[in-house]
Amino acid sequence: MTAVRKLASLFLLALPGCIATTTDVDRVSQRVAELERVNSGVMAEAGAETKRLENLAAQVEEATNQLRETLAKAGARIAESDRSLQKVRGELEVMVHRLDALERLGASGQQSVTEVRGRLNQLIADLRDRAGIAILALPADLPPDADGFVKAADKALADGDVRLAAAMASECQKRYPASEAWGQCGLVIGRIAVQEQRFVDALKQFQAVFDGLGGKPSVAVAQSLVEVAKVLELQGKCSKAVQVWTYLSTDMPKVPQAKLAKAETAAIAKRCKEGVGGSDKSAAAEKAAPGDKAADLPESGTLDKAAPDAPAADKAIKPAAAAPPAGAAKPALPAKPAAPAKPVAPAKAAAKTKPAAATAPAAK
Repeated sequence: MTAVRKLASLFLLALPGCIATTTDVDRVSQRVAELERVNSGVMAEAGAETKRLENLAAQVEEATNQLRETLAKAGARIAESDRSLQKVRGELEVMVHRLDALERLGASGQQSVTEVRGRLNQLIADLRDRAGIAILALPADLPPDADGFVKAADKALADGDVRLAAAMASECQKRYPASEAWGQCGLVIGRIAVQEQRFVDALKQFQAVFDGLGGKPSVAVAQSLVEVAKVLELQGKCSKAVQVWTYLSTDMPKVPQAKLAKAETAAIAKRCKEGVGGSDKSAAAEKAAPGDKAADLPESGTLDKAAPDAPAADKAIKPAAAAPPAGAAKPALPAKPAAPAKPVAPAKAAAKTKPAAATAPAAK
């Protein structure tokens, strides 16, 4: 480097017309030395960066190889999953086919069970009404009072246990004759007959409740009129049902059912068609052959006279505690069943005519 400086100094001195001082030469030498130091630093940094880039390239190559290996494994797993899914899909299709077959069998079995259950319920009803075996359904722990019997009978009917409801109601009537509880339990027996679409028997039972309590304003008597109106409506006897509702609202204005009676009197004409019953049983009875039980059902009695005599088949099917009507006619009620002897309905009730049923809501 010293030689270069000297040559540079001599060169400057040799230039024609140019005079260089020692100071200028030193300044130039310093600048050259500074540039050399800067160049050395730049070259060192360039070498370090080159080495760093080489390391980074090696790392990238290693990561790329790992990624390729991972992708290959993932592809193999996906292919295996596809095969497994295809197998599962096939198994699911087989299961769906088997479930469809089971569903068809289940529907057929359910239909058979429903038919058998219906026949069994009818058989139980026949046995209960004809042979009087309702007592066999009584539980071991009977209620201690009349209210307990009424609640137990209502609950059993609401739960669908018709045998227990009939047994509790019949026992209640035997233990507490001529009482409000006796009437409430009689209503349960009547509702059972309505559920079984034995409307003649139901009307007789409700008539028995009315007669047994003397037709005096009470919850049970008023409810018996409500149930009669509903049954008459189910039979398509709209005008008679209107008469019953009118009698209840005018002659018993203080009972809780009086408000309902007023509303039903105004609404029944909109939903009830005279002669058109609201139950499937009624429709079947119209098409039934003369020898069928449904076709032989007699009409319910009017307000001031009992129902016509029922055929022998229907006479055998009477609700528990039912008996033939007695005494003067009662308001819009059919022939009454057996019940404890009670005074007949007031004279004004006999004088008023009662209507027949309209398409009424199902009996409670």
